Amino acid sequence: MNFQLINIELHSDELKKFDPAEQGLSEYRYTGFAIEEGGKYYYWAKGISLEISDWEYVNIKLNPKLYYFSTALKLHHRIDRALQARLSV
Repeated sequence: MNFQLINIELHSDELKKFDPAEQGLSEYRYTGFAIEEGGKYYYWAKGISLEISDWEYVNIKLNPKLYYFSTALKLHHRIDRALQARLSV
């Protein structure tokens, strides 16, 4: 099993001024894990685990910044949808 700690954050310092919790943890600054096990790939963040593709695994490790069309933003939204689904049950 391989895993890598991923520090997710907003892409630009300019965008950080919109982050209401700029000096601490926030919705846009958190830690996740990229995991490879037995030819399958996973992303874990905020207590949610997602199975991801091999290219998502590579991209989240290379670029953990949140901005339009980034893999990080795509996975961020998938995590948020899973969290909302968990709360609505």
